[in-house]
Amino acid sequence: MKYNNCICIDAGTPNCPCPLAETGDCLVCSRLNGRDKCDCSWCGLCIYNEFMQNDRRSAGRRERFEAPVLSRRWYSSDLMTIKIKVDRGFALAGAGPGSFVFLSGSAEPFFDTPVSIMRTDTKEGTMTFAVKIVSAKTKAIAQAEDKVYIRGVYRNGLLGEGLRQDAKGTLLQDEKLSAFSPRWLFITKGAGLAPAVNIIDRLPREVSADMVIDTEKITEEMISDSLSRCEAVREGRVKMDIMPLSRLLDRQDIEAGNCIREIEDYDKVFILASDHYIHTLSAELNVPAGKLVYANNFHMCCGEGICGACCHVDGKGSVSKMCKCRRRKDL
Repeated sequence: MKYNNCICIDAGTPNCPCPLAETGDCLVCSRLNGRDKCDCSWCGLCIYNEFMQNDRRSAGRRERFEAPVLSRRWYSSDLMTIKIKVDRGFALAGAGPGSFVFLSGSAEPFFDTPVSIMRTDTKEGTMTFAVKIVSAKTKAIAQAEDKVYIRGVYRNGLLGEGLRQDAKGTLLQDEKLSAFSPRWLFITKGAGLAPAVNIIDRLPREVSADMVIDTEKITEEMISDSLSRCEAVREGRVKMDIMPLSRLLDRQDIEAGNCIREIEDYDKVFILASDHYIHTLSAELNVPAGKLVYANNFHMCCGEGICGACCHVDGKGSVSKMCKCRRRKDL
């Protein structure tokens, strides 16, 4: 099998070269994955050179640390938001779209679980997460009294050709697609609300947005609390419909909604739900690949491409480690 990773999400960041360089498994550098010549397509700072100058060691490894719990809010017996204290630099790193961390309520790394960042405050140095209590790992987070353990930040909770960003992680408009007044569409279900809030919190001022939100597994109170704090929502640049996503497959229901338009009227379409809805809605709504951004729902275990839990094999036998990929070719 061959690797097909469409450029590693960590390439060129402070977390590169990562531990995969030490084991000869770098996803970008041909010299660091066993070949005897350079034939990579990476145009940034040479990863091989960085590795050699660092005495053949990885750089900027993400370390696990304790973070004080500032507050919790319960919306049901199995749904809460949790706000924690971090340093301002860490909060800034987590402000980018698609950012997530590994969170745990136990000192044992065995209990680490990936959680999308819903909101950051870079002035106060805080992060807020939405947590659905499912089993042992999330129960440990719910039961942690005064502190949790955190590792991150990881950057690729979102995939897709519509995910164009500048060096600071800000989502960009594509000039070829952009209308006079660009508009983005967010379709979310359950925990998919969290990465949507993180984007809308910093929605570019020239952009307006429509949202279709499925309340299964979350509550309308949580939706209101999370989105009412967003400046774009207070300014009226965001309109919302609350409905089951299954109704979006009925064109009459789309036309009867409060906000959703024809897909060609949108510059970006975010589908933040299960793979079933990503596949079905993107096909039924005819979302062009250049506009589509979707949730990275692959199993995240170590986040570093080491354990292989996130590996995806396509029809040609190519392997992609989805905790490291910028995009996935075979949606």
